[in-house]
Amino acid sequence: MNNFLKKISKNKNKSLMLTSLMLVVLFFSIISFISKTTNVKPDVIKYNKFTTMVSESKVASAELDLKNSKTFNFKDTAGKTYVTDNPKTDNFKEFLLSKDIAVKEIKVDEPIWATMLMSIIQMGLYIMLIMWMMKRMVPGQKRDDVIDKIPEITLDDIAGEKELKSDLKFVIEYLKNPDKYSKIGARMPKGIVLYGPPGTGKTLTAKAIAGTAGVPFFSVSGSDFVEMYVGLGAKRVRDLFKKAKEKAPCIIFIDEIDAVGGKRGFSGNSEQDQTINALLNELDGFDGREGIITICATNRIEDLDQALIRPGRFDKQLAVPLPEKEDRTAILKIHTSGKKLAADVDLTEISSMTVGFSGAALESMLNEAAFIAVNEGFEEVGNKHIEKAFYKMVMKGDRKENQNSRDKEELKIVAYHEAGHALATKLYTNDSIAKVTIVSFTSGAGGATFRTPQEMGLYSKNYIKSLIKVMYAGRASEYILLGSDDEITTGASLDIKQATTLIKEYLSVYGMNDKIGLINTNELLQTQELPIILEEASKLSMELYNEVKNDLQKNFETVREIAEELLINESISEKELDDIIARNKTI
Repeated sequence: MNNFLKKISKNKNKSLMLTSLMLVVLFFSIISFISKTTNVKPDVIKYNKFTTMVSESKVASAELDLKNSKTFNFKDTAGKTYVTDNPKTDNFKEFLLSKDIAVKEIKVDEPIWATMLMSIIQMGLYIMLIMWMMKRMVPGQKRDDVIDKIPEITLDDIAGEKELKSDLKFVIEYLKNPDKYSKIGARMPKGIVLYGPPGTGKTLTAKAIAGTAGVPFFSVSGSDFVEMYVGLGAKRVRDLFKKAKEKAPCIIFIDEIDAVGGKRGFSGNSEQDQTINALLNELDGFDGREGIITICATNRIEDLDQALIRPGRFDKQLAVPLPEKEDRTAILKIHTSGKKLAADVDLTEISSMTVGFSGAALESMLNEAAFIAVNEGFEEVGNKHIEKAFYKMVMKGDRKENQNSRDKEELKIVAYHEAGHALATKLYTNDSIAKVTIVSFTSGAGGATFRTPQEMGLYSKNYIKSLIKVMYAGRASEYILLGSDDEITTGASLDIKQATTLIKEYLSVYGMNDKIGLINTNELLQTQELPIILEEASKLSMELYNEVKNDLQKNFETVREIAEELLINESISEKELDDIIARNKTI
């Protein structure tokens, strides 16, 4: 909702500023025209009268064209304008100046008809400019046209999404042969919502549906309906559906529907409400047999107005989730098809360490790896280049070049900190570790343990506790190394923040605390005033911290060996980590 308000506010401000500017210019042009055409004609007097007025110091200023004009204008001390004969003498200007009369040299006055003509032309240009701008604001002509071509991409070109593709088969069959369904009385969903995290391919999927079915694809964005003037957004909706009906069967795709389809009554924006009403009316205006399917995409389905997603409208909601391991491997194969890869690149291994990456993120990582390879003088993209790109994306920064300048004592603390995370991951979970490193990054991170979590939909109470202990393991390892609470550093600040989030969910969302019970405290009023939340959070925090501290103390030789290996080589792989743990018989 906040994003919607920002967008509409931005559009309003731009339009208001431009319109206001044009109106101001037009206003002053009209004033200028009126002043030029309605000026009172000056009194004509004899030249002798003028010289008398000069001698009596009654002349304040004069406007002269000394060589061409037969007359000249002057003003008296009261501001009244007169006209008299021009003597055209060589010393006339000097004479006036000697009498303290201000002199302004001008060219001969243009005829009044020429002045009027120029003013009319000037006003006409301003009016044409304003009309052009107003025309651009009208929804039907805001853009040259919506995209209405048949896309070349099909569902076969999209890797993964097996379940989603299966759900969409009936849509494609309907678009190819709508009569087959109408004969039996079947009604297609009027609207489909594709929802999921950014970068998962919602727009691509919608295009692929149209491409596979071979039907036109009308594509607009929700922000295209956000207008400055009430009613124009609604008009654009009506124009869009009118064009679609002319080319049915077809698909109307509205990206970022939340920009205009948010819950009504919260923003106080009547233009948004009218636009939603227009969209609802269009959906209600056909019975599902016309061969038009409206697909919209959003990252936040929970923000949509309930009237949009009720049965009979956008009644089919399909999730476009982040890709799983098998899907990531397929996506990587597509995005590496045009790249030269070195023999050491293993796409299966890359897919294992990119848990949580969207298809767009995978493409961006591979593109970044190609840039790194070229910049380093390689003709092929190697595994090290992909790893650098991966770390750059995850750490949100580049590796610092001058690693040798780091303080040795600080480096040692970082090594033990990351060793604690690595060992705790192996002690408490079945998660894998792509790499442990003490390389510092421009984002400010001094090191990292790249843990790859299991891809599960449900997590147990024990697993959540284990994750919290993994997050506390860095601080616990520091404490054991330094031997004093007074010597511990700020290196665990991000770990504590992540652990706090998990503890909060453990207590207030998942109902895993006996004292609080099966209650989502976020649904209660003034939750922050419930002292039991803070009390139980502190208790759980210290309990888990003490557990991991004791376990690391028992296995501190393993921690030490991992840290020493990091100090020598900066980074270690999972195999090297497993070898150290096996030698010390830790697990």
